[in-house]
Amino acid sequence: MTDPKPVFASTLAGRVALVTGATRGIGRAIAVALGAAGAKVIVTGRGAANGAAVVEELEKLAGGAFIEADLFDDNAVGKLVPDAIARFGDLDILVNNAGIDADTLILDMPLENWRKVIRFNLEVPFRLSQAAARHFAGRGKGAIVNIGSIYSLVSAAEAGSYAASKHALVGLTKTMAIELAGQGVRVNLIAPGLIQTDMTQSIWNKPGFDIKSRMPVGRIGVPEDIAGAVVFLASDAADFIHGQVLTIDGGRLAR
Repeated sequence: MTDPKPVFASTLAGRVALVTGATRGIGRAIAVALGAAGAKVIVTGRGAANGAAVVEELEKLAGGAFIEADLFDDNAVGKLVPDAIARFGDLDILVNNAGIDADTLILDMPLENWRKVIRFNLEVPFRLSQAAARHFAGRGKGAIVNIGSIYSLVSAAEAGSYAASKHALVGLTKTMAIELAGQGVRVNLIAPGLIQTDMTQSIWNKPGFDIKSRMPVGRIGVPEDIAGAVVFLASDAADFIHGQVLTIDGGRLAR
């Protein structure tokens, strides 16, 4: 992992953040960037070893903690925000990063796969956002950053449940932004393009994959490309930004 960029320093000093799916990939980069900006960061995921490794990085910054949570477990989802608040006595930032993909062609898609993706990518962020927003509204401030996808805006074959869940996450983001803006709560969404993670490896490793035809910038993104935008949207610099979708895709959708 590359070193956090110095521009992040101290912009979130004294704040507490919760990041889901933060033991690897984009979530890990987000957690470290928030820590470099001065926030104490609670990371969640499945895998104590990976979680401990992230917390070790965070301890060199502003501090951190790991809550092992299986987001397929309703009880774990219900406890996550209260447990996060208990760790450091408060919560200022929620980043809904965790997501899954289990798609096939629509005509071949088992109902079980559809329900699994919609629940994990939409219902879980809804529940966590609702719980966090109740806390934020009670204190008159807070920021929620949802991690969507360029499939929040477009789609492709074999992306039915994933695209549906990510499109719906935009709707949830905008609705919450409208309802909560007057209570000091900001809700926005980042839509990453192709980023080098375990989840996308099968795409960019395909024979004949042409980066230049897909990516005007001439490269695939890295998790740190997303992390800086999360820090910005979580900070006071974004105080007047509500209900927005920020696409970070190397210019792919500009074509």
